[in-house]
Amino acid sequence: MLYSLLSKTVEENKNSVSFSFLRNLLKERLQYIALSYIYNSKYANLIFKGGSCLRICYDLPRLSEDLDFDCEQGFDSDLLFNGLIKYFLSDQNYPEMETQKYPQRLYLKFPILKKLGVFAPSESDKLYLKIELSTVKQCPYKTEVQPIFKDGFSFLVNRYSLPDLFTGKLEAILQRSWFKGKNQEITIKGRDYFDLYWYLSNKVRPNINCLFYKEKLLDEKTLWSEVAKRVKKIKASDLEYDLAALMPDRVFVKNFCQNYSSIVLPLI
Repeated sequence: MLYSLLSKTVEENKNSVSFSFLRNLLKERLQYIALSYIYNSKYANLIFKGGSCLRICYDLPRLSEDLDFDCEQGFDSDLLFNGLIKYFLSDQNYPEMETQKYPQRLYLKFPILKKLGVFAPSESDKLYLKIELSTVKQCPYKTEVQPIFKDGFSFLVNRYSLPDLFTGKLEAILQRSWFKGKNQEITIKGRDYFDLYWYLSNKVRPNINCLFYKEKLLDEKTLWSEVAKRVKKIKASDLEYDLAALMPDRVFVKNFCQNYSSIVLPLI
């Protein structure tokens, strides 16, 4: 099942997108399988969040690499992770899968890219899926249930409301540590700032009662002042570094990144 789904994705897209984008598109197909398992099981109370939630539930026009969930204090992640591993090994008939398991994080590694023809000699043959859990915050958040129908999979997602999802993204923008590039010179995730644009352009208001910065609740004036400071400092090349593999149109990505500040600052 898994191989046929991935192979179909390659055949439908290999002539129109870059290999880096196609590899992330294949990760999205793995996400559907994992989500179908989770939300058609006893783990359906996990709260879906992050960029993958926006992508799958709201058709965000960029890909997302990982699955992120919130869970209650004391949740047994081992039971979930062992169940997922068994599901991919048995139900999805992929016994070659490798795994790395940590208390709140699971990596599933599929040595399949060479077989699919989405492979360069300098790169790994493994397609990765990361699943990460966090403990839910003690604040007045809202969750919603949404039916999802993707590539033959159907399930009911339990996710945060849009204002709460926006709150999580703003906290990432204010607090995320990320270093990439040859000399670790890139310190932002372009995907965070694309999502900021998406939320603002869709007129979503964050849940200010759940927004913490340096362990303190932020007022709206301080929040937008801090966000605007960061937007003004962004280099187009730093935005593009992350976004290029998550969106199919490289020309759009370059133009969007070069004009980012003038697009986003009026929306703040």
